[in-house]
Amino acid sequence: MARDNGLGKKLLLSILLFLFWVALTATLALYDLVLGAICAAFVAVITVSLLGRALNPRITPAVLLRLPVFTVRLVWEIIKANYDVAKIILTPRLPIDPRIVEYRTYLPDDLPRTVFSDSITLTPGTVTVELEEDLLKVHCLCPYHEEGLAGLEKMVAWLFGVKKEVPTGSPMTPTLQGEGIAQPGESGSTFAGGEG
Repeated sequence: MARDNGLGKKLLLSILLFLFWVALTATLALYDLVLGAICAAFVAVITVSLLGRALNPRITPAVLLRLPVFTVRLVWEIIKANYDVAKIILTPRLPIDPRIVEYRTYLPDDLPRTVFSDSITLTPGTVTVELEEDLLKVHCLCPYHEEGLAGLEKMVAWLFGVKKEVPTGSPMTPTLQGEGIAQPGESGSTFAGGEG
């Protein structure tokens, strides 16, 4: 059974590497296709043999098929955030109010949480300062940058096929923490979790 699983991983990785080869070479010449297939198979066999157990089980064909769509959506969010930050910089009044936001994610394990954390950091105006278990500490340049966190989380959940399960009695709303920022129970202490 483990042998079949290893063969499936090698085949999947070979196909992905071959497609990457074709995209990079931008040619369908027989020589290039044969060379690409041989190189892809060789790299896949070596990679799975050395790292087979280390490959994350969450990386499935469904995730790999959704990855290009996720990448395009993430790039669009990065473009929008770049425009927003450029507008802030060019505004003489600099309407900024930096803060650290604690955000509790429903993403279930390390890989989705890491992708979420990295997506936040790639988006200008926000930087993940710390990720511990399901709690992220995110530095936001402006208060409204917090609203994009829920949207990014939703994108990552879609990528990995994760459904949001809200346990009864447990709040999913992030709270703000920091000097001069209202604490839980005070007015304006929680964030509404926009769909960003």
